[in-house]
Amino acid sequence: MKYLCLCLFVILFLGVLSSGMNVSATNSISSTETLSEKDEDSFLNNINLSYLEAPPEKSIIECFDVTNDEMIVLGQKSSDKKVICVYSNNGLFQYGYSFNCTGKFGVEWNNNNINIYFSRSDVIATIAPKGEIVKLTKFNSTTENNSYLNSKIYSTTRKIGDTKYELKNDIGFLNILASSYSQLTKTLANGESTVLYDVTSTQLEKTILVFIFVIIMLVATLGVVIWLLIKFKRLMSD
Repeated sequence: MKYLCLCLFVILFLGVLSSGMNVSATNSISSTETLSEKDEDSFLNNINLSYLEAPPEKSIIECFDVTNDEMIVLGQKSSDKKVICVYSNNGLFQYGYSFNCTGKFGVEWNNNNINIYFSRSDVIATIAPKGEIVKLTKFNSTTENNSYLNSKIYSTTRKIGDTKYELKNDIGFLNILASSYSQLTKTLANGESTVLYDVTSTQLEKTILVFIFVIIMLVATLGVVIWLLIKFKRLMSD
């Protein structure tokens, strides 16, 4: 009995220790490499980063982050480029960037700079407010790094004190088909909620097109299955 209790204690202790290690490991990207000069030049040429002084047309949201003084950065998806816009705590556009990116990306405040995480190339680009490239870093696909990306960078919520910021959709049952977001909301400790950014109509149009495509594919697949069953039945009867 004493041996059993000792074993249970050791298992519980190791579990708590492991949990504590996992939490600390997900505070930041931990396993990184330095890019060669050739790789840096190639990467910068591919993304073609541009500074935006004027607000671009609003588009659906892919990612976001908020500073402690509630400055907001939104990662958005336009027709042919990805766009990052910085807004004040009352929703006024400050500046932004546009760039090429064919895969998923995330954003994170790094003091006054912004980290852009490129998931396909596993590169973090640190951008100064005026659009200068401060640093390019290659991050490795480790368990700790993936945990940080999923729990922090790609998270749809941020807490600043008692205030909660959250990415949402408001298109009814079509929400399940949406791969990005149409609203950024701010909820105070008393439950009062404000929509800071809203492109629901754009998201609705896009999602309806996806819904129609899914229905067409289902009908086409069903038609093929029925045709094959009829053909098989005729072959069996001959």
